[in-house]
Amino acid sequence: MIVGLFASATSTLDQARNGLDVLGRGAGPQAMATTELYLALADMDARVADVLLMGTDHDLGSGREDALAQYEASREQANEVLLQAASLTEGDTVEERNVQEVLDGLGVYERLVTEALLRNDEAQAPPGEADERALGSYRSATLMMHTELLPKAFNLGLDSSAIVRANHEDGQASVALGLAWVGGAGVAVLVALFALQVYLRVRFRRRFNLPLIGASVLTVGLTLGVVLALVSSGGHQRDAKEEGLDAAMSLARGGAIATDMQADQSRYLLDPEQADNHQQVYLERAQQVLFRPVNNLADYYEAIDGVTAAYPELPGADGSDPDDPGTLGYLGERAHDALLPGQEDRLAQVLTAYNELQAQDRELREAVREGDVEAAISIRMNIAHSEDGAFVTYERALDGLTEDHEEEFTRGIGRGDAVLSPWTWLLPAGSLLLLLLVALGVRPRLAEYR
Repeated sequence: MIVGLFASATSTLDQARNGLDVLGRGAGPQAMATTELYLALADMDARVADVLLMGTDHDLGSGREDALAQYEASREQANEVLLQAASLTEGDTVEERNVQEVLDGLGVYERLVTEALLRNDEAQAPPGEADERALGSYRSATLMMHTELLPKAFNLGLDSSAIVRANHEDGQASVALGLAWVGGAGVAVLVALFALQVYLRVRFRRRFNLPLIGASVLTVGLTLGVVLALVSSGGHQRDAKEEGLDAAMSLARGGAIATDMQADQSRYLLDPEQADNHQQVYLERAQQVLFRPVNNLADYYEAIDGVTAAYPELPGADGSDPDDPGTLGYLGERAHDALLPGQEDRLAQVLTAYNELQAQDRELREAVREGDVEAAISIRMNIAHSEDGAFVTYERALDGLTEDHEEEFTRGIGRGDAVLSPWTWLLPAGSLLLLLLVALGVRPRLAEYR
């Protein structure tokens, strides 16, 4: 029975360690990487739109060279993530095919982008007046990005999240079953030790057997110790996933969509024929980032201003208005509910920066309505400025909040490991000591037969 206690405890502890390892060093980081893929792809398309919008004025905003350097950095990141995903999904037919399709599509996209930039340069197109052939190539490129590459990248992220969730749930269920076996084995050893105590007392008329009493105490200690370690480790793993990884991935997805959303400003200015479509898409993406129940941009600006003013309360969150579903989206109630202690100011900074993005978007569109396209382009380039633009301010605030959750993820995994690691030697040492105590308790009685 002592061997059964040792075996059940060892098996369950191994399952708990494996669950932490998969979450902390396997499926978890892979899921985060696929989220970064969406961001990298969206940023690539945004940079191309900015370069085309600049035309011959290479000094607008932070400049053409800076935009192209950012494009290259995002391209390299996308390729790196895809190669990593390809190695991790090898053997999984569906996911492996999706990764390969994104890799192939990215090559076609890059060819179309190169074509668009070359044609625009050859035409010496002024700011905001892209060459028609260049614009045609870019339309094909951005269409491919938004109908093929980004959806597949998003699905890869969802698939990775599903794998994380399934592994976590399976692991927690296995540990829960193991806990029952450990508890049952511990009780069985205690019952056996008690029965042995009674037998020795009746058979040999000995009132106390100190080694067996010590063995009983040690059995209780080992059983409770393993159970508490498993429960504590499971709690740390759950916190790492829910308060760390899940929250960080949600914010990262919101950041990726916001990257694509602000790029719609450049597309709106670059392609007047499809300006209404780009404006509507901007609103749809903005609603994914931070949702309020409105139907047009003018109302959305006011609604977001109201969210910032009401924080830390979120409009509609109390459910008092049946027609108001609440403040939803990646920066809404989901982010608010996932806040760690002391993070309230972090989210306030993100919401303030997001509200400033909307304020500048309103100025941009007002300039277009007034016919001052040059001013609108200047506003757009200032928004996209890589050092002090409104979007990089938003990105920094969001990254700070995301990093807090990533650190919580790392801490949770570390705490779980720290709880379990002593049992790599405590359990075998305790089990050997338990066997020794039983032998010491029984040996003197057996010696009486000599």
